[in-house]
Amino acid sequence: MKYESLKRMAVAGVTVAMTATLLGGCGGSAQSSGGGKEKDVESALQEGGNLVYWTWTASADTQVKAFEKKYPKVHVKVVNPGSGAAAYTKMMNAIKSGSNVPDIMQIEYQALPQFYTPGNLLDLSAYGFADLKSQYAASAWGSVSADGKIYALPQDTGPMVLFYNKKVYDSFGINEPPKTWDEFVKDGEIMQQKDPSVHITSDSGQGNLVASMLWQAGSHAFKVDGTNVTINLSDPGAKRWASTWDKLISEHLITTFANQGTEWYQAANKGKMASIISASWLRNSLQTSVTESAGDWRVAPLPTYDGKPASANYGGSSQAVYAKTKNPALAAGFVKWLNNSRESIELAKASGGFPSTVKDLNAKEFLEEKADYFGGQQINKVFNQSSKDIHKDWQFLPYQVYANSIVNDSIGKAYEGSISFEEGLKNFQKDLIKYGNEQGYTVKGV
Repeated sequence: MKYESLKRMAVAGVTVAMTATLLGGCGGSAQSSGGGKEKDVESALQEGGNLVYWTWTASADTQVKAFEKKYPKVHVKVVNPGSGAAAYTKMMNAIKSGSNVPDIMQIEYQALPQFYTPGNLLDLSAYGFADLKSQYAASAWGSVSADGKIYALPQDTGPMVLFYNKKVYDSFGINEPPKTWDEFVKDGEIMQQKDPSVHITSDSGQGNLVASMLWQAGSHAFKVDGTNVTINLSDPGAKRWASTWDKLISEHLITTFANQGTEWYQAANKGKMASIISASWLRNSLQTSVTESAGDWRVAPLPTYDGKPASANYGGSSQAVYAKTKNPALAAGFVKWLNNSRESIELAKASGGFPSTVKDLNAKEFLEEKADYFGGQQINKVFNQSSKDIHKDWQFLPYQVYANSIVNDSIGKAYEGSISFEEGLKNFQKDLIKYGNEQGYTVKGV
């Protein structure tokens, strides 16, 4: 369970740039670069200018073309920097050097604190963005705002659900998806007893997913106040998750195939992986790459620990503006159009994006859409309810990208069965405290 050397190098690049920015003050404060007013946005859009937008979203080119048609004096250059750690390395290195920094950046929710904590992102509240709060899912808005400031505008969300193969479940006499994690374990035991080649799911310990599972379990593992960080990976929520996963691993109820790797897809196609713990965005991957079992899959709420609805975000992105952009009002105007205008949102949905706006999440046409791949089920209703059931007050670390990259160095041993998950979390916490303090944060453990 080791990350590729390329990914390691990418995360190391993020680390160096982030540390230099945090301790050296590069990037300035978002407040000093703002000072604009809501009316300045429309004036800037009419006057025009040039912007550079770094993104990997599939709908970017189409959206920009539509934007430039509406505002012909504005030219937006789209650059694809890659995605994940590799993209953030390029962004942070550009910020560190102070040259070729994009005006607008696509940043996933878990990575945002890494950029706004050192003051590298523009506070968009100066441009009237606070008035948009009620238009977005609460979890998404909570991810882009902190300490009374708004650092980005939500693009999409990733409410967690359980994708399950109904045909496989039925073949074992299990007619309903599990409502609790205890039921999930019992269903896995039934499958293993009757056919050891079938596992209830696969989980390789991917960093983003581990964080989301802790969130869904009700953990408040990370508390961040500026550069002061408290880590508690032994709170009740973390212990609930650790105890359940100990059972799943020790009883060989799950496989540890690399997430969406070759073996993973083969197991999903052949009915050897009965369910998948993921988020709304997986729909597109299943429809494209798991074609042999098309029509057999369904979507259910994620099992919970007490039977009461509980969910978390797993993925999702936003668009943010560089604090030192030469034209903050114009950049803010582009971001607002991109993630708030009806035209742009429809273009994003057409390319498979799951909306973050309340209006779209609750639209009758959206909710009642029947998905043939999922047996005609109205799966958006499940996604929408999951979005509403997301636990509040979860915080990501200001170095979450790095944290996600080293999960397998500690918790990975628990997935291998050589230590307990509780011990793995303790080791993970020690690593995170040590690293955070080395980067200039004041980090303590509980």
